[in-house]
Amino acid sequence: MVYASGRVLEAGCNAHGRGKFRDAEDTQPVLAVEGGAFLGAIYGEEEKAQNLGLVGDALREHRQRCIRPIVHDFKRWLDAVQPTLLPSEPLAAAIRYYKNHSDALFRFVDDPEVPIDNSPTEREFQNVAKLRLNMLFAGSTEGAHRACTLLGIVATCRALSVPVQAYLSWAFERLGTHRDVFALPLEA
Repeated sequence: MVYASGRVLEAGCNAHGRGKFRDAEDTQPVLAVEGGAFLGAIYGEEEKAQNLGLVGDALREHRQRCIRPIVHDFKRWLDAVQPTLLPSEPLAAAIRYYKNHSDALFRFVDDPEVPIDNSPTEREFQNVAKLRLNMLFAGSTEGAHRACTLLGIVATCRALSVPVQAYLSWAFERLGTHRDVFALPLEA
């Protein structure tokens, strides 16, 4: 419903699609590598933009000038190859993924605020996922909830390049928790 209202636009993760092409190399090595080469070229151009420090309109212009033609050729390749495959083949699934989610996967070309994939976020939150078993020993459901909240705050601070200790000090000072509830000085 949120997507239908236009308030939120879906952005896809090309790392997932790229992985589908790698997985398809076992059954269709030539075609899967060929399709993956388009994605490799797209990632290569994005890396060039990042190395140049491009942001905002400069990044959008680079993406539209350098990446859009690759995307166009890739879409033509998808249309040409799909009819030659059995629907059950892994490469056919990779192609369907790109055709079904094309707008979301290539939204980054027109919007410099959208990354090419969400790999950094996934890597960050894999740390939280790996803690699931350890959270059994957090003392209680409430303890596990508080630990996850703090881990989320830490991940957000890292993503925004905000010093975690400085942020927590700022937040606790305004909440008064350290002073009023626990009778602790800020340093403690």
